Amino acid sequence: MPEPSAPDPLRQLLDYHRLSKHRPQAYAPGPGYLDWAKHHHMTRHSDPINIHIYSEVLQRFRLAAQGKYPGKKPPEHLKDRIETYFDPLPFYYEPLEGQLSDKQKYPLNAITQRPMAMYHSWDSQNAWLRQIHAHNYLYVNPKVGKAGGFNDGDWIWVESMHGKVRCMCRFSEAVEPGTVWTWNAIGKASGAWNLTEKANESKKGFLLNHLISEELPKNKDGDHLSNSDPITGQAGWYDVRVRVYKADATEDKVTSPQFATMQPTPGQAQRKKWIAYFAGRGKGTRRHKKGNSS
Repeated sequence: MPEPSAPDPLRQLLDYHRLSKHRPQAYAPGPGYLDWAKHHHMTRHSDPINIHIYSEVLQRFRLAAQGKYPGKKPPEHLKDRIETYFDPLPFYYEPLEGQLSDKQKYPLNAITQRPMAMYHSWDSQNAWLRQIHAHNYLYVNPKVGKAGGFNDGDWIWVESMHGKVRCMCRFSEAVEPGTVWTWNAIGKASGAWNLTEKANESKKGFLLNHLISEELPKNKDGDHLSNSDPITGQAGWYDVRVRVYKADATEDKVTSPQFATMQPTPGQAQRKKWIAYFAGRGKGTRRHKKGNSS
């Protein structure tokens, strides 16, 4: 019987594993990689990297809060907080802002994602990318829209206990009914990035930042506590709870809040009227016109 024309997948897999011992990057935790990383000054040591499930450091903080450890003690008003969250073993806890939110009034979790084509707002002024995402939507499950009496593409309000934003919605079955989300960093203030005041980024784009507070609401632990993880200090950007409802038909069809148009900084180049790229007309072909349009 002749040999099959296509390689045997199992044989390919076995051959890969035989060769991978010569490829240190294939086994990052192994000694081959660690020796290679040390040789290339990526690490200082080639000792095995151990991930500790139990943290003695956190336990010392907890014991100090309990008055069972010699030395410095945490402030009295923070002892309960440290004893609760400085657990030496991994555990789940409800986000701090969620614990202080009215879940009946704000039943939805709101999250953001970064567009893959950009980091923060860097590269968002690229002419090609602006044709793809010059503004963003709030993505919601159709069940949420039906319950709220609004349709795909409608203008809606998304509100937290810290503020509210008017934006356009987009239905998606991929969104869990208890969650809403949007792309981050697309919305910009009028005139930012040397765009015109009528650019879609400011008229249709928005940021959920207006709904997120840097501090937790006043509670028993204090008046000015950071809205962040007690251990790592990671800001609670994904912890905000919101509600959504349809905007009134008489309202302006622009995002809210709106701010005064930013003026060009001294020495800034004059704004181009438009920039367009054309396929098949040579490398990097583009056209420029001067003016005051988006």
